Amino acid sequence: MSVLAGFDAEIARLGRNRLDLALLTIVPVIMLALMAAMLFGGSPKGLGVIVVDRDHGPLARAITRELGASEQLRLVGVTGQIAPALSALRREEAIAIVVVPRGVGDRRPGTPPVEVFYSAQFLATGALAQTAAELAVAGALAQRPVERLGLDPSRLPGVHVALLGNPGASLEWYLGLLLGPGILHLAIAVTAIGALAPLLRDGSFASFVRETPGAARQIVGRLIPHVVAGTILATAWILWLTLARGYRVEGSLLALVGGYALLFAATVSIALFLLALVREPATALSGAVIVAGSALAYSGASLPIEGAPLFARIWNAALPLTHGLRLQMDAVMGAAPRPLLVEAGALLLYPLLPGTLGLWLVARSR
Repeated sequence: MSVLAGFDAEIARLGRNRLDLALLTIVPVIMLALMAAMLFGGSPKGLGVIVVDRDHGPLARAITRELGASEQLRLVGVTGQIAPALSALRREEAIAIVVVPRGVGDRRPGTPPVEVFYSAQFLATGALAQTAAELAVAGALAQRPVERLGLDPSRLPGVHVALLGNPGASLEWYLGLLLGPGILHLAIAVTAIGALAPLLRDGSFASFVRETPGAARQIVGRLIPHVVAGTILATAWILWLTLARGYRVEGSLLALVGGYALLFAATVSIALFLLALVREPATALSGAVIVAGSALAYSGASLPIEGAPLFARIWNAALPLTHGLRLQMDAVMGAAPRPLLVEAGALLLYPLLPGTLGLWLVARSR
């Protein structure tokens, strides 16, 4: 019953402390709503591209038309020299440059290829502009009569390319799956420390342990509302992306919800361990920000971990968000049970190891 008593005590505390209640409910909702607004467009559209036409032939004009017709691109202009195009790039009027060489329609040996340049200053949008430009150029080249190559059009093989998991190459779906759990991971780490900080007196849990029967179980009960809140918010976020925005989960929604519960159980376990170790709320909050705030960058979802320095790979494996995101991505793509169970088992280690160690440190303060 001590767990239930701790749960009731935390609900009562949140009812009295409106600021902590807002940090657990309203603030994460506002953060998710702002992120939803920023990602609402799906993928960037109207990315500026400028054509350097050195050929002025029919194929060069077809390439220009295809670029102008692309949904992702916006044709800024056509010029015969590279210098004006580079100036437009520096003025940020364009993100990519397509250079059509002289003789592009002749296909003679030694003819330079069509080149696509993009500004590395805008890495993600520049790569999207490059891909869209390459597809437009390929579409124009595909319109050339194949009889010129001495081939029978009726016997040419077809090629179909399909993207799995994110067929529209949507940044909203990709970033939404990463940032939603990442934001909530940090928020729940902070609120869990806020739930346990009032139990400290003069830098020790000793008074709380001596005065409270089943103190360890009470602490578990006090952390449960934060696990539940994080799970509900993460589930609401994935429902927003799927039901409201039309993206698709290939796997089990139940596996996703279970993965979120395990992620936030791991989150509050880390928070408990930090506070029990340092016994000072401000320092514990700083540690939580270091662990949860850096988690997305080191999770391997945004920046590659393969080939990274040893410290980065160790830190990646130690972070609960790494395993939470892997479990989520496996569930989204409908992976086999084994990868899901591996990541679920990794998340269970946090309540068993740092969580249990944190409870032991609290009990030891008697």
